[in-house]
Amino acid sequence: MTDPAVVFSPGSPVAEIVLNRPRALNAMNMAWVEDFCTAAHAASAADDAAVIVVRGAGRSFCAGLDLKMTREGGMPAGFYPKQEEGFSALERANKLVIAKIHGHCLGGGVQLAIACDIRIAREDATFAIPAPTEGLFPGMAVWRLPRFIGLGRALQFAISGDQIDAIEAQRIGLVDYVVPVEGFDEGADEVVARYTKIPRTAAAATKRMMRGSFERDFDTMFAESLPLLEASRSSADVLRAAQSFEQRRAAKKSG
Repeated sequence: MTDPAVVFSPGSPVAEIVLNRPRALNAMNMAWVEDFCTAAHAASAADDAAVIVVRGAGRSFCAGLDLKMTREGGMPAGFYPKQEEGFSALERANKLVIAKIHGHCLGGGVQLAIACDIRIAREDATFAIPAPTEGLFPGMAVWRLPRFIGLGRALQFAISGDQIDAIEAQRIGLVDYVVPVEGFDEGADEVVARYTKIPRTAAAATKRMMRGSFERDFDTMFAESLPLLEASRSSADVLRAAQSFEQRRAAKKSG
């Protein structure tokens, strides 16, 4: 029996989506997008998880489109809609999604990374969108990438096919954290642990509103934010935070 191309591992407070085609550097074929879509929906529905981590098995995060698939018979019908369904499931999930990136992050791998909310890169990770240099259209990178790094830089990065390292990716806003090669898993897990401690309701609302902000004007956003502000003021999370603050202040006075 063939191993699944993408594996969902439930957990609390962290659930994992593992890209599982290590021999192909986790490149995307039809089985990959189908399994990824299933895993993304399962992770989104996992109530026990505060955070979803997406990582690649083996030597790379994701090398993008599996060109072997296109050489052997062309692009399967439904590939891109299924891919986008999976990416959108992560973007719409009511929990934070964190990418742990190492090795190659190319093409569709970059799209997957920016469909996540937070990106942690190993120092030796490399990033590129080679599609146009290979005569291919880069898919919905044309929509996602300008939102992260600006239109001018997105055009240059995507059309040139230039490869950049993790430090440059962080400098231009493509990556949030860069962790040394030695101790990467431990360092990345420390970052993930920090986000599991953030109150879930506030994190989910912040994500949802920011993700939708490009399609709304200020007045609409403000009107939609008011009920969230009112609800959060009396939430159990705010009460716990206030109690914790008072306890710390009392401890300082007694000390």
